[in-house]
Amino acid sequence: MNGRLEGRTAIVTGGGRGIGAAIARELTARGARVTVFARTATEIDEVVRTGGAALAVAGDVSLESDVIRLRASHERVLGPCDVLVHAAGILERGRVEVLEPAAWRRVLEVNLTGAFLVSRAVLPGMKSRGRGRILAIASISGHVGTAEGSAYNASKWGLIGFAKCLAEELRGSGVQVMTVSPGSVDTRMLAQTPFPPDMAPEEVARVVAWCAAEAPDAMSGSDVGVFG
Repeated sequence: MNGRLEGRTAIVTGGGRGIGAAIARELTARGARVTVFARTATEIDEVVRTGGAALAVAGDVSLESDVIRLRASHERVLGPCDVLVHAAGILERGRVEVLEPAAWRRVLEVNLTGAFLVSRAVLPGMKSRGRGRILAIASISGHVGTAEGSAYNASKWGLIGFAKCLAEELRGSGVQVMTVSPGSVDTRMLAQTPFPPDMAPEEVARVVAWCAAEAPDAMSGSDVGVFG
């Protein structure tokens, strides 16, 4: 394993900014042909325009019709998906007694159900080819509790559990599943919290790229912590 991804294609959800955009750029630099997917077309178009990805597809990971369109667009332009990185995520903060149920549901729909839908979309192709990597961006928040973070933290705890279950279902298939859990990353989302940044998105991107290109198969089901 040399860390290169020539001949591979990747889909990065949440690829318009922050960690997702940094991951798209890192995978592209390692030779992969990358599709970035996010709701804001101008952001993903800019990632493509500046050489960070090959294709931009706008849509919402929580909508199955958008996810199906994403897979079809990626396969039509770049070919079968070899690497999926689920980096799409939103944050709603508030104490449980005041957090609106609609906000709770939206966080889980994007952060957790979105990972389920996109993984489900690419799995048949990966299994038929006997290879693939599914990587989900979890968080230190999937390991601890924080005040006013119930929806976000629950979604990240759930994401780690989902990935571990999927890894067990895929044992022996050639498809590996991992989560990467960063600490506080200097992003627009972190700016909505009281926590100071400990790292840049590019640092997380390098870890994700290693998981995509070099991590041994035996690590499937692992959660890779990027925090002390």
